[in-house]
Amino acid sequence: MGIPFRDSFYKKVGDGSSTSFWNENWTGKGRLSTIFSRLHRLDADDQATVLDRIDWAVTGPKFKAGWAREPRGRATGEMAELGKIIDDYKFDRDKKDEWKWSLTSNGNFLVKSLTSIIYVQFYSGNSSSYETMRNNLIPKKIEMFVWRATQKRLPVRIELDKRGIDLDTVRCPLCDDEIETVEHSLLFCNKSMDIWNRVFSWWGFGLMSNLSMNEILRGNGPVNMTENGKCVWQAVVWVCAYLIWANRNNVVFRGKGWCIPVAINEIQVKSIEWISHRSRGRKFDWACILVWAVRLKNLVNVS
Repeated sequence: MGIPFRDSFYKKVGDGSSTSFWNENWTGKGRLSTIFSRLHRLDADDQATVLDRIDWAVTGPKFKAGWAREPRGRATGEMAELGKIIDDYKFDRDKKDEWKWSLTSNGNFLVKSLTSIIYVQFYSGNSSSYETMRNNLIPKKIEMFVWRATQKRLPVRIELDKRGIDLDTVRCPLCDDEIETVEHSLLFCNKSMDIWNRVFSWWGFGLMSNLSMNEILRGNGPVNMTENGKCVWQAVVWVCAYLIWANRNNVVFRGKGWCIPVAINEIQVKSIEWISHRSRGRKFDWACILVWAVRLKNLVNVS
């Protein structure tokens, strides 16, 4: 998504006792072993810490050599540059070395802060060329899930195998009939298909037609459905896909059984709960919503 997460952490040196002088980017300019390769090769101790290589002189911190042999030629030029970097660095000897995060102003890492950065990228349209779909009737985590599903970024077995992760099998853990792709896991597995058919029946659509995963997730609904109705239907579709994935994970990682009635009940309850709580002033008639299970024309009563 264009977020430099791997490179966003850096070491803030305090007393220098737990930071590698040569092999960690503690200066913010890169590893000193790369910047000053000649000097690095001359050091007798490749694993020396910052504490080992800094002399805390009265006039300020100075480089303390541990040469296997004295520098000559171009290496002496590197010495001057290294000395300037050390002179400019602000050490705090009263503190221990600690990791900092460059994506926040105070340097502290918080999952909440990272989530905010992800949402900014996600909604800016810079995360993918694929059109970002939004629905404010459901939690943002489900919007993110749908985006990952459309981008084939869910950790299904075939995708894990492509990344070199050794698995016993790449077949679907639910049906064991086909290779587990994103489309198969969320849609074409007979376990998932059973849930989709019941959800479509719940809304009075009959059995699910031969639609692709992206067509399903767009959740356009019948042409004669109102815009509010289509928005609610799309929210239900997304909740259904999200909970199919959650139940799949319960089977794989927790050894739980796949129970269709429980899954359908969870989809209905979560749909009503999330949609009604995020309706932003639009009043949903609960009795009318519960009639969704009976007739399409009584799906939603929105004022």
